[in-house]
Amino acid sequence: MRNNEGRTQIPPELLEQFMKQQEEKFTQQDAAPPPPTSHGTYQVPTDFVDLPSQGLFYPEGHPWHQKEKVEIRYMTTREEDILSSTVYAENGVMFDKLIESVTVDPVRATSLLPGDRNAVLINARKNSYGEEYEFTSICGKCFVSFDHKVDLSTMENKKIDLGALSANQTIAVELPASKRKVEFKITSGDDLAYLSKQAEQRQKHGLQGSATLDLHRRLIVSVDGDTNPATINQMAPSLLLKDSKFLQKRYEEYKPDVDFVFSHTCEGCGHENKGGVPVGLNFFWFNE
Repeated sequence: MRNNEGRTQIPPELLEQFMKQQEEKFTQQDAAPPPPTSHGTYQVPTDFVDLPSQGLFYPEGHPWHQKEKVEIRYMTTREEDILSSTVYAENGVMFDKLIESVTVDPVRATSLLPGDRNAVLINARKNSYGEEYEFTSICGKCFVSFDHKVDLSTMENKKIDLGALSANQTIAVELPASKRKVEFKITSGDDLAYLSKQAEQRQKHGLQGSATLDLHRRLIVSVDGDTNPATINQMAPSLLLKDSKFLQKRYEEYKPDVDFVFSHTCEGCGHENKGGVPVGLNFFWFNE
């Protein structure tokens, strides 16, 4: 008969924790394996997407650094599984998983500029479900809903004055009210994720905050030539309203993106509605 008295026993709570970690590990591996370049002998067709950023705002070492175009696969049943995943939808990672699945060169979706993400999503939708996209909006005058169609193939990237960019891909402006010289950058996907996390934490703990203030602190890189973060953090809350509006407007002018603006004349009141084409979870709904 064996003597088991000297053996080390694993506490149940540690065993449970270990099993949970292993389960999460295999779940993560199954959730995002490297996308295949072909299905058996069938090669999945690809297309090229013109990046709104032209790769200018990515640091060296990033897969899309200095790239004006990227190669994108047509969607397959693999991507259909991603779009039908309630887990991805509930966790807000559906588009991240989709982008990482269709891009030929591996890239972390959260590191991408929002405009470049939009360009990839539009391409994936256009090539898989067709160029016509219909959505519902509301008239800004009589508040009656209307249906509108756009041709995704006609949507172009915003024009950016590249001559105004510095060697570090930043933009320098003089604020109209205070006359202070401010240098700002284009926020990345990681910057926006950081801002979203901050807002989430404040809401969780019942704290007040300002999304505009947080954005200013994140995008400003120097004030009158001073790059000290303490100077920027001190200056941002006291930014005059006129200067703040001016900075937001300039940021929108230089932020690379797809031109989503559409116009529609209301049949009921004749009002000319202008807005942005919505790209939400229903962007990939498809009815034959």
